[in-house]
Order: sequence, then structure tokens, then C-alpha cells
Amino acid sequence: MREPVKGKTEAGRRREERARHKRQRVADAALGLFLERGYMATTIEAIARKAAVAPATVYQAFGTKQAILARILDQTIAGDAQPAALLDCDWVKQASQHPDPRQRLALVIRHTSQVAARTAPIKEVMRDAAAADPAVRQLIRDDDQRRYITQQTLVDLVIGEDSLRAGCDRDHAAATFFALVNSHSYQLLATHLGWSPADWQQWLTTVLDRELFGS
Repeated sequence: MREPVKGKTEAGRRREERARHKRQRVADAALGLFLERGYMATTIEAIARKAAVAPATVYQAFGTKQAILARILDQTIAGDAQPAALLDCDWVKQASQHPDPRQRLALVIRHTSQVAARTAPIKEVMRDAAAADPAVRQLIRDDDQRRYITQQTLVDLVIGEDSLRAGCDRDHAAATFFALVNSHSYQLLATHLGWSPADWQQWLTTVLDRELFGS
């Protein structure tokens, strides 16, 4: 349950809650249309119709279609309507406290692979749109940079450089993680080879265990 904001009247809190619900309706409507029609073919007017709001409400809530896409991406990464930083999740703390580095790695892969699989459909929409929209290209670049920093931090916090095999430093470990644990890697194997998320997760665990820790 959301905590009430101090200093606000009950009427003010209700207005904020209604605005939050409208924003979420807009984001949900846009996600459905982006997946069905593609980003470029989806207009603000179409999003407004599906969300049952006025186009002016969409502009007031988000400003641009790219801002709606960015919000959808954040929510999909978090797996929640209220996005939170991945590193703030409880599983990161739990994994970092496990005494076995291989178990720490397995826990990290379990959760990050779920994020990658969950974001695969919207990432495909973004890649298609990037060919024609510079703002979406920049959003992809920003997301890649954010993902790399997050995965590098997971290597530091959860796996630990002291656990890595000889010849594998933190930068190599982070780069390997970055190259393998992503939605495009998942989509290639799931779409073209029919792998399930569980198949992909097991493969990642085997490959990264060998690459980071040695045989």
C-alpha cells in the first residue's frame, strides 16, 4: 500500500491517485499498441482512444511518445508499475550474503535473466523504431549503458573479484555478463531455437560459471 504524502489534503491525495491511475492506463494502452502495431505506427491519438482519455491528457502526463516508451521500459525492467532500481531489489542483498560465489552467480543469473526475457518484446519494438527515430536510438544507448553499469556493480557486489579465475578481471567479467545476459540473446535462442526461459537460464549459468570461475 502506498503511504500518504505528509502535508497533503485528502482531496489532494485523491487527485494524485487518479492522475497516477490515468498515467498507468496510458502506459498500458501504449504498450499494447506498440506490440501490436509498432512504435512508429502508433499515434498519441490512438493511445488516448485506447486509454479512454483525451489526447491532451496524454501530453500532459508524458509530454512525448518517447517518454511513454521510456516509462514502459522502466516498468518492464522492474516488473512493477512503480519502477525501482534493480540494485535495490531484495535478491541483490540476499545473493551478496551467500558464502558460495557459484551460488551467488546462479542467483544473479536467475533474476537478471528474468528481466532480460521480460523486456525482450519491448526491446524488439525499440530496435525496429530506432531505424527511423533518433530519440529511440538514444533511449537504447542509454539503456545499454545503464545495464552495463548495473551488471558491473553486480559483479563487484555479488560475485567479487577475488572469486574470479586467473586471467579474468572485473572488467572482463562484466563485459562477458553484458554480452550474454540481455534480451537480444534470449530472443535469438527462444525465437529461433525454441529455448524456454529455463533452458536459457541454465545455459547462462553453465557458460558464465566456466568463463568467470574456470572449470
